[in-house]
Amino acid sequence: MFFPIGWPRVLNTTEPEKITAVVCNRDKILFAVLTTDTLTIWYCKPCVPIVFIRRTTDSLKKHGDNILVQWRPDSSMMVIATSDSYLLFYRLQDTSPEGRGLYEQRDSPVTSLKRDSAELFIKEVIPSLVLTFEKSAWIDGGISSLVCIRDELMVATKTSHVIRHKWDGTVNRDYSLDLRRIPFSVDQQISTVAIPLTENNVFVTDIEYSPLVGGFAVVLNTGKAAFLTAQSLKFDPNQVQGIWARDVDDATCAAVNHKYRLIAIGRQNSEGVVYYVDETTGSLEMSHTLSLSSKDYPGRPGRVRCLRWTPDSCAIALAWEGGGLAIWSTFGALLLCSLKWDYGLRVDLTHDNPLHIHTMEWSAEGYQLWMLRESPTPSLVEENGIEEANLKCSLIQLDFVKSPLTINPCMGHHGHLYLQGEDRLYLNLGGGVSTNISTFHIGSEIPNDSITQTLAGCKQWLVVPIPIAYSGANWPIRYTAIDNEGMSIAVAGRTGLAHYSLPSRKWKLFGNETQERDFIVTGGLLWHRGFLIASSYSILDDKDEVRIYPRDTRLDNNYVRTVRMPSQVLLLNTLKDRLLTFCANAQISIYDMVIESNSDAGSIELTRLQTVDISGLCVHPACVVSATLTTIRAETAGSHPHPESLLLNVSGRLLMVQREHCTDTPEVLFTCSAPTVLASYVENVWVPWRSRRDKPHLTEALWLFCGAHGMRVWLPLFPRNHQEKTHTFMSKRIMLPFHLRIYPLAILFEDAILLGAENDTVLFTSDTNSPFSLPFSLLELTSQVYLHQILRQLIHRNLGYHAWEIARSCSGLPYFPHSLELLLHEVLEEEATSKEPIPDAQLPSVVEFIREFPGVWARAVVQCARKTEIALWPYLFSVAGPPKKLLQDCLQRQQLDTAASYLIILQNLEPSIVSRQHATLLLDAALEQGRWELSKDLVRFLRAIDPNDVESPRTSWGGTSKLGGPPQTPPLSPHEDDLSLVLGTMQVSRSRSYSTTITPKVQSDSVAKDIAPSSMLEKTRNVVMRRKKSVPTSTPKTEKADSKEGSAEEFFIDVILQRHARRLLSAKRLADLGRFAARLDFHLVTWFARERDRAAKIDDYVVTLKAVHEDFSFAYPVLSLPTLQKFRRSSLTSLRSIRSVSLESPEDEQPLNSSFVVDLPDSGYTSLPSGRPPYTTLISPVASLETQFPATETKLTANMLHDANSVLSDSSTIWRDDTESIVGTGVGTVCWVSADPVEQTEVHNASLCAPISRAEVQLRYLLQLFLEGGCLGWAAVLATVLRDAPAMARTIRAAHAPMQTFDSVINLRDGLLTLTKWSHSECLGYKPFMSGIQGQISLLNRLIVTKQQQEQEQIPESPSPSPAPSASSNQRGTLSRSRHSSISHTSATAPLDEDRSHELSLKVEDVNFRGSYSNLNNMENATSQSTCVIS
Repeated sequence: MFFPIGWPRVLNTTEPEKITAVVCNRDKILFAVLTTDTLTIWYCKPCVPIVFIRRTTDSLKKHGDNILVQWRPDSSMMVIATSDSYLLFYRLQDTSPEGRGLYEQRDSPVTSLKRDSAELFIKEVIPSLVLTFEKSAWIDGGISSLVCIRDELMVATKTSHVIRHKWDGTVNRDYSLDLRRIPFSVDQQISTVAIPLTENNVFVTDIEYSPLVGGFAVVLNTGKAAFLTAQSLKFDPNQVQGIWARDVDDATCAAVNHKYRLIAIGRQNSEGVVYYVDETTGSLEMSHTLSLSSKDYPGRPGRVRCLRWTPDSCAIALAWEGGGLAIWSTFGALLLCSLKWDYGLRVDLTHDNPLHIHTMEWSAEGYQLWMLRESPTPSLVEENGIEEANLKCSLIQLDFVKSPLTINPCMGHHGHLYLQGEDRLYLNLGGGVSTNISTFHIGSEIPNDSITQTLAGCKQWLVVPIPIAYSGANWPIRYTAIDNEGMSIAVAGRTGLAHYSLPSRKWKLFGNETQERDFIVTGGLLWHRGFLIASSYSILDDKDEVRIYPRDTRLDNNYVRTVRMPSQVLLLNTLKDRLLTFCANAQISIYDMVIESNSDAGSIELTRLQTVDISGLCVHPACVVSATLTTIRAETAGSHPHPESLLLNVSGRLLMVQREHCTDTPEVLFTCSAPTVLASYVENVWVPWRSRRDKPHLTEALWLFCGAHGMRVWLPLFPRNHQEKTHTFMSKRIMLPFHLRIYPLAILFEDAILLGAENDTVLFTSDTNSPFSLPFSLLELTSQVYLHQILRQLIHRNLGYHAWEIARSCSGLPYFPHSLELLLHEVLEEEATSKEPIPDAQLPSVVEFIREFPGVWARAVVQCARKTEIALWPYLFSVAGPPKKLLQDCLQRQQLDTAASYLIILQNLEPSIVSRQHATLLLDAALEQGRWELSKDLVRFLRAIDPNDVESPRTSWGGTSKLGGPPQTPPLSPHEDDLSLVLGTMQVSRSRSYSTTITPKVQSDSVAKDIAPSSMLEKTRNVVMRRKKSVPTSTPKTEKADSKEGSAEEFFIDVILQRHARRLLSAKRLADLGRFAARLDFHLVTWFARERDRAAKIDDYVVTLKAVHEDFSFAYPVLSLPTLQKFRRSSLTSLRSIRSVSLESPEDEQPLNSSFVVDLPDSGYTSLPSGRPPYTTLISPVASLETQFPATETKLTANMLHDANSVLSDSSTIWRDDTESIVGTGVGTVCWVSADPVEQTEVHNASLCAPISRAEVQLRYLLQLFLEGGCLGWAAVLATVLRDAPAMARTIRAAHAPMQTFDSVINLRDGLLTLTKWSHSECLGYKPFMSGIQGQISLLNRLIVTKQQQEQEQIPESPSPSPAPSASSNQRGTLSRSRHSSISHTSATAPLDEDRSHELSLKVEDVNFRGSYSNLNNMENATSQSTCVIS
């Protein structure tokens, strides 16, 4: 309701340490500040002093010091009570001339210092008041307290009397009270004996009066508290009776709430007790207590020093003697406690609380709280050996914002949360989960693009300042209203009104200020379909009326529609097209609203349907807190629709008056049935503004907030469809209570969320002398899901079907699983920690209920378990079922994240072997679904399981290096020499720091880890996860003795990972394989080397190439039309002529041919220019292409333009897959032709600035890994996809390595020929590239011949060659590789058939070798040089 905002302001008062009282007048606009010898009157806003009077020394000697001050209700007089029992009467007169105030603002004559903004002028007319002393009156016995009763003053004395004094200084002796003659009892029943006070020296220390409660609340010096009442408000002493407040004997002060008719009493034990007068017995019954829980403050802050209700009776402020301030709502919901504020580390609240409040007072509308603060200074004065604290007093002012429901309860229909301050509004309109913009009634001036911006839901407040042009002259802002759509806001202050459009961010004020000042909004403000409806009092015509202004026109009385009212309107409300007004004559009128569009702006025509007199239901019209129209009825609607019901909140009691259609007399349309009391202690009522068929329970319920008694919802119970006739005895509605953590300000009915606000603070300085030593107050948005509370109450009452219907209607909400988890958690905590046996445990029914939602059932249980103590798990799973079974259910439903959560529970409740077994199952499923992060966590979980915890010997594990970290001396893997041979021929650093995701050190460990235990891992292949097909049978088994110890539970993580990698590679899912390796630190190079002739062997190169294109969404190359025509022409000539053109002129073509390979798109890993520094990142070498290509391309262009038979395509996609590329699907026959020919010079220039795609970077990375692992087939496919001739050359060079078998080389040769044939027949975009690498294929043919000869030679020899020959063969291999690689640079196009390539290989070698012998030497030098630089 009320929330502090900002810093407390310190008022600059004279002699603050002498202040004894701060009292405001009835209008809460003028404040009287009393010191021992002076009286000052301050204006509230702007906060300035008006008049100051100091008593003379003679007066002080004669009458004593000032102790109390009181205003006359009409603010024309004041009275001061003195220490010597005198009353001093002062008259207050306004002497200001018409239209001019006390303060005059003068501008500086200097132009630059003149005010240029209206905000710098005070528009408020501050009255020029004069205080004159009238008379003094002596009161016998000493004055203890003062209170006003109409035009008289009640003076409580220390001689057991309450003297009735008139303002003219005379005493009304006939109506003065003597406590010893007043009978006191516990109630007002005749049978109860009332006994007068018999003790001596009993007197009243505090007295408060309320005409609506009907008497005085008094606190006696003995600590007792009572309520003095009489049969009439004249208070004849012979009729006055006292009613004791029960169980209170330590009362300190009292305060009376008029609207809700409550009496609050402060006690010595730091609590407050709130009573109400029981209507039947007349006794004081306790409503609730104002006490801090141990969570709010663990100790006791001292006796209650002061109690003050807000002007609108919606909250009470309480101050303790030990320091501290708290604010509670009417029925006891804690809104603020300063003991929870952040004062810094050095402040001990028990000894030196910074907020010692002596007295306090609320200003108009409760926007400010004036407090007299006493802060003890550190300096102590010693007098006669006694230490006394030096009290430093100051008058401080704390600003507040409040909920509009306090004054305008009709704002409870929609879910918009906003708070109103004295000069600004705090809005949060984006709380809804299911916000529907299409239903908004949008005005004409709203730009559509800003709607979404306005409704962006967040935790921030949107602050809308009220323009100073309006608030400056009309402070305080009383009423505010927002429309259902959250688009328009209206405010009304002392006079007039203004409204604001959120989308356009503009205010509309009256153009004519006299029109603004001619009326006062008295009883409410609301929006209806683009019209602003205000109940007002016209000062000009002296009549009450309802005004209707259209939103889209200017604010002017020319467009207003006024409807005369019989008396002052106190409340307004609407429902659909009905308008309800409640007037001061206690009559409710219901109108029908019809929108007329005859004029320019349109208007609303009001037709009165019914008038209901409710004077019999309320003591006074001011006690009616809210009046609401609703379609809700006690029973479900029958065949004919019923009229709307009335909901009346009368002093906290909610009454329902059901209206019926009248059939007896035609003149009377409606009749009203007898009222029904639905609930007590009601602060706020929310009725949904629309009903929804998909959520009928939540949108046809009635929501009540009852302060300390919690939230209540009056829920409809709809009968089951097939049980219409049965269970007629069952109640149609049920009232469900539940408790909240927050104070609800708005309800999102369809989203099952309550929105609220709470106070938070920030400390800026701990210096107690600074005015900023008190913390800065902030406003925090809070929310709470209430669905689980309703479900629990229904399940508790065996209404599980209705709970299921509500839950099913909300199952689409994002936090629905969280609600079920909260439901389970609350019941579990309550029952599992209960010390007493529970006769009717609710947990089984709750578990049974959540099981009805299989999609979220397992998740709710595991989330609940992981947020509770382990000690409660056995009780939970004894009802919910064993966690093993739940985990298996999750696996079946593919809920892998939920299943993973169960592993922690299994680990705690079951042996490690069980959690390991299930983690393995889960890892397999996670890998299948490509859930790499989850897989990584599972691998980490499996590796973390201590082998000693498993019920099997540790020796059965594949070495401690698997679990206990890297071994001390990693064993050399048999493949490492082969690997280094491949790495040596490639110009790449050994650490390969830019082609793995981890450090080289880890890589070397992993090589050993992956390879060393491979035979042992594969030994268990038949046991682990039934892997029978995917593991090759050719692996030798090295372990013999330990094989018996292997069991199904003793698995190895690497086996699973390798098997999955094999599966991915076999399915040609390279992208997934790359992600899998990156996320799980799986070392692909080592594994590729092992799988070279198994899973990494390619059977169909064309299918594989298409799969790569599809997997990476990599574009197929295209040919421009001119190139296509060239190919068509060249295809008419025979292949022999092409060959002759290419081979007959080696001298002329040499520059082109030698640069041909270099200038094709490069992989970026190894073919760097000599002399460049080595690259350590993945991207840098690739990015270097942009700086590498321009020089060579310009050299190429001239030759290419003249070469009719050039094998290079004119399309830019040879260099990049860019905008000219078309992403192919990789299915079926493909032939790509670009639409329009592009001029070649432009193409090459455009390609230089084209960005390298992510897919290309990934493909180059994988190409490098395949080359390092010796998987030549895959390397050739990726080099083809990238059209990277240098990479293809490296692939062919790698084929010369001894580790490459004869079959693998043949497979590579055949695959390249297949691709060549495919490129000539189906995909012409690849034709230039495939034609360009025919020389490489001829090298493969030579290599095959060589390998055949080697095999024939090795057959008679021993199988294990000596080290020396192997070294020499290595040297020869290196020499031959470098020679072949240089030949590959100058080789030209080759024919397609295999037979021709056999013959061609010899010709090519003879012709080219002779022609470019010098080129060979150059290439060898360049190769060795760049190898040195890079490695």
